[in-house]
Amino acid sequence: MAALLSLFSLSASAQQYSLTTYDRKSGLESQAINVLLQDRRGFVWAGTEMGLYRFDGGSFERMGAAQGFARGEYVTAMVQNPRIGQLWVATQSGLRVGDGLHFRKVEPAGQPLVVDVGRQMVALDDGRLLLVKNDRLMVLSGGGQGWQLRPMFDEAQLAAVPQLRRITVIHATPGRLWIGCDGSLCSVDDAGKVTVHGEAEGVPRDSWTGLLLDSHGSLWLRGVHHLRELPAGATRFLPRDLPAADMGVVSDNEILVEDARGRVLTPTNRGLARWEGTAWTLMDSANGLPDIEITALLFDSHGTLWLGTYGRGISRWNGYGLVEGWGRGQGFESVPNWSILRFDAQHIWFANELGGSVLSDGQTRLQPWPIRFDPAPRQILSLARANDGAIWAGLYDRRVLRYDPASQRTTLAAELPAFVKFLHFDRQGRLWIATVNGIYRIDHVDAPAVRIPATQTTDQQCSDITETADGTLWFACNAGLLRFAGGQWTRMDTGSTSIASGFSAVAVGTDGSLWLGANEPGLFHAAVSGSRLSLTRIVDTWLDNTLVYFVRRDHRGWIWVGGSGGVDVYDGARWTHLSQADGLLWDETSQNGFFEDRDGSIWIATAIGASHILQPQAMLAYQPGKVLITSVMQGSAPVKPGDSIRLGGRHAALTVHYALLGKSSGGQPRYRYRLQDSEWIETGANVINLAGLPSGDYRLEIEAIDDDHRTVSPPAQFDFGVPPPWWLSWWVGLLAVSLLALLMALSWRWRSRRLRRHNRRLEAMVADRTVELTEEKRELERARAELYHQATHDSLTGMHNRRAILDQLAALLEPGQRPLPGLAVGLIDADHFKRINDTLGHQAGDAALLAIARHLQLHVRGDDRLGRYGGEEILLLLPGIDRPHAEQRMRDIQTAVSAVPHHWNGHAFAVTLSIGMVWIGADATSVEDLIRRADAALYQAKSGGRDRVVVEAAGAD
Repeated sequence: MAALLSLFSLSASAQQYSLTTYDRKSGLESQAINVLLQDRRGFVWAGTEMGLYRFDGGSFERMGAAQGFARGEYVTAMVQNPRIGQLWVATQSGLRVGDGLHFRKVEPAGQPLVVDVGRQMVALDDGRLLLVKNDRLMVLSGGGQGWQLRPMFDEAQLAAVPQLRRITVIHATPGRLWIGCDGSLCSVDDAGKVTVHGEAEGVPRDSWTGLLLDSHGSLWLRGVHHLRELPAGATRFLPRDLPAADMGVVSDNEILVEDARGRVLTPTNRGLARWEGTAWTLMDSANGLPDIEITALLFDSHGTLWLGTYGRGISRWNGYGLVEGWGRGQGFESVPNWSILRFDAQHIWFANELGGSVLSDGQTRLQPWPIRFDPAPRQILSLARANDGAIWAGLYDRRVLRYDPASQRTTLAAELPAFVKFLHFDRQGRLWIATVNGIYRIDHVDAPAVRIPATQTTDQQCSDITETADGTLWFACNAGLLRFAGGQWTRMDTGSTSIASGFSAVAVGTDGSLWLGANEPGLFHAAVSGSRLSLTRIVDTWLDNTLVYFVRRDHRGWIWVGGSGGVDVYDGARWTHLSQADGLLWDETSQNGFFEDRDGSIWIATAIGASHILQPQAMLAYQPGKVLITSVMQGSAPVKPGDSIRLGGRHAALTVHYALLGKSSGGQPRYRYRLQDSEWIETGANVINLAGLPSGDYRLEIEAIDDDHRTVSPPAQFDFGVPPPWWLSWWVGLLAVSLLALLMALSWRWRSRRLRRHNRRLEAMVADRTVELTEEKRELERARAELYHQATHDSLTGMHNRRAILDQLAALLEPGQRPLPGLAVGLIDADHFKRINDTLGHQAGDAALLAIARHLQLHVRGDDRLGRYGGEEILLLLPGIDRPHAEQRMRDIQTAVSAVPHHWNGHAFAVTLSIGMVWIGADATSVEDLIRRADAALYQAKSGGRDRVVVEAAGAD
């Protein structure tokens, strides 16, 4: 009955998790992982079918002859006693022991010691090692004076307990040794007494190959068909079986590990199971786990979960226990998500591209939201909750809907002339609406939407609204920052630090200062003095290259900045960058995609779903890394600190290998190094070669650069010396000086004047010729650069010309050259452009086309390409982008550039854009076919009314 109740308590985890995978590109020549271990230094080790690998912070390095291993050794088991520090590595060619940097063979009686495949080993505090050989439990001791190997049990004990003749697993706990023994479980106390545990103690017959003592004192027992728990102080094991479909695959080493919250994890046939105290939670490939057998598990000292697989390398679970992801697999009917809002104490709402979803607290799957209206609401960019509990939704199609929870009815509150960007209820209960052509307000439920006169505010796009404690409202608009206080509107003066593109996001800090995102990369901080802003750009590697989508302040006073490359958080002391490498579901966030829940957790809306940061403090906890120099070699000879070595000539270079210990960043680490007092040199490699150094004493310093936390690690140092060559010895120098002095004395009188005159003539000739050659070289380089630019760029717009942009498109279509996940091609045409030329003249048309080109260039990424295809037609290439993201990018670009005002000789006019877009994945096609398809989509945009983006339907030819 207990077993049946355990089965009924199973639950499937509906979260989506972010994993970083390490495979051949990360140095793992063998992707079949047998065992994972972290040593007391902090190194993560992977034992594979083709050798032992050590993680250096960004990739895996295979141990070779320099560390004591032959090439391609099959590693079966690893263990380390943390107190002693000896690391034992079992391979099919013999046992090794070492300190993590160097290993030596273990050969009792001069013979290799081969441990049974897949059998765990136990390293005791007294330096002995327990291992299984030929199904028997053996004790290994000695070392310095030779190795001794003996059986753990003598013949009398084996005769009394015959189960000890076949050992499947061993595990040491305080005061007791637990042994899987021929289908049963045996235990040995400190006095050597053996007890056999069987059916009477709740242990059915099985091939027991996994044991774990958890932090609560419970002993866990895993076999092929059964899973049991012996709670602390209990005498009978309790059934904790998984369904038969998730167990039954024979393994030599059934893994049991415990996370930081005391939950036990073990692999299943399809993924992982986690014991939550009363039930198992099952996770598999639907949650983002590898879709292959998991053969090794490891929680490192930072709580990061590493998963070894049989054939897919190693995956690192980003943000384990700190972040949960919610995507289509968890019930989202549509993505991207645009806005998040808590409806009541039990429900949170998500507004997205095709409607909305609701998540009930404690549930693992979202349900469709209750808003029903005709036509169906789509592209809900903003949600706001009124004081009466009603939910208001702002739509791209210019409607504002109101959902009344009491009646469960949805009504049309307003239909505006322009689409809605943001909704905000102020302290008086008034709804403020930011749109693409100004600001509107609804004073109460039955009131109409009233436009705030553009003479007081703006007729341009406003994207964000925030309110201070005194009721002051701030509006981020393309025309600048607006303030509404005391019934008066003020356009804030930014002085000489003007932001031409205007602002897109605003938040108020705890000190009353403002944090501002602009319609260009970067973040700005402003102090307010009357109607004036003292604006300062935040100089930062991440933020300088981020197009800010939202800026928000949480209850802690932290500033959260979401953009195109992840989320950056300022806690008042330092910035921290969060991305997929930290557990976020996706790096591309959404404009209104920030929500702080009632428990202080944070929701982030992204292009593919939503990420829930459960523990923001833990996510931002700074854990500095440490650089460790793992080896210094000259050729095949090791070099010790303080050694004096010869470099240059026929002598080999000095080769320094190093690694980064500490919390992994998910990407390849960056380092910088220098010889003391010289300039720093940055590198992404884990090896430095030094050669050609003059004689002297040197100190090599190496630091790790933490881009996410904007810090560098303490330096790792290595001192060495380079002696002078023999010809620079003191006695050689003395002899040379003496001979030179004698020679100079003999020749000084008759030769000095002649040499000086000749030297002056030569110096003058060299100087003149050097000037001539330098000038000729400059002229040639300028001519080449000018010819190349004229050949590849359009003379009016400065963009690539037709030939150049088509060449770039052809290059992206070459096999193997197209960045995944795909390529988007947009053919852009200015609407009614001929009318501008006819009415205002071709110079006005040229000026408008030039302005369009400049604004398009403000909205492209570093890898995007723009080119003038012909007349007013422009070709835009977006490589390395998925289809939903590409569609949104095209629409954002079309909206932003179409909203740009144009002026010519006192005439103001608008130029909208029509865009035809085609997206392709990995399928082959030609330049001509893509242009034809894009032109067909552009024709549909034109014929459909212009000022829009038409995307070729998926699967269309």
